[in-house]
Amino acid sequence: MSELASPPSGTASALLELAGLEVRYGHTAALHGVDLTVGERELVAVAGANGAGKSTLVNAVAGWSRGRPAVSGTVRLDGVDVGGLPAHRRTGRGIVLVPEGKGVFEGLTVEENLELVTPPKNAAGRRYAVADVYAVFPQLSARATRKCSTLSGGERQMVAIGRALRAAPRLLILDEPSVGLAPRLVRGVLRHVRELVDGGLSVLLVEQNVTAALEVADRLYLLEQGRVGASGPASEMRDDERIAAAYLGGLRR
Repeated sequence: MSELASPPSGTASALLELAGLEVRYGHTAALHGVDLTVGERELVAVAGANGAGKSTLVNAVAGWSRGRPAVSGTVRLDGVDVGGLPAHRRTGRGIVLVPEGKGVFEGLTVEENLELVTPPKNAAGRRYAVADVYAVFPQLSARATRKCSTLSGGERQMVAIGRALRAAPRLLILDEPSVGLAPRLVRGVLRHVRELVDGGLSVLLVEQNVTAALEVADRLYLLEQGRVGASGPASEMRDDERIAAAYLGGLRR
């Protein structure tokens, strides 16, 4: 098992630590020895082509999967190995995933969606009341009594994130929040996420819009065929030739 990456400078310690994380579906390996850290009050983005293992990674952290993968390696939260815990117990410890596809109840109103989630009794993270969610996403307050089926894609994504906040996360995981959204809506949603991080939350973000992710992230990992191909501060990764060529419209000079 490889050594853990050092916590990023400016963070007291890593909240999430992955060491040698491997995921296999039968004879097929989806992740190969991934090391990754997320610090306190840090937004870490994960980029990569389709099939690179991004969703497999966040599902392994959250303890959720559609299949029955063989998972090895270490998942630590606050220094405690949580890799053997089922998904609901990881949620209770503060690992909260917003999966791709948002997962809101479109037949219910915004407020009904938010009220469906009750923070754990011994919440690991900050308890967000419904009013706190509206403070983060003022746009939702004006739509509190509207059914989610009438909302824009960006607003539904805000509801999905608001529901996750109600679960009192220590680590919020967002899997492809930009899917189906116009670029300007993506940037709006991610700006709100950045504000949450500045307010004390830690976020692990899988995002297909790498340009938008780099605008808000502190660090970025590039996954290539289930392995970490590169990682570093967002300000440096903008100039990485592989990322510039594949995601930013060509090589930077």
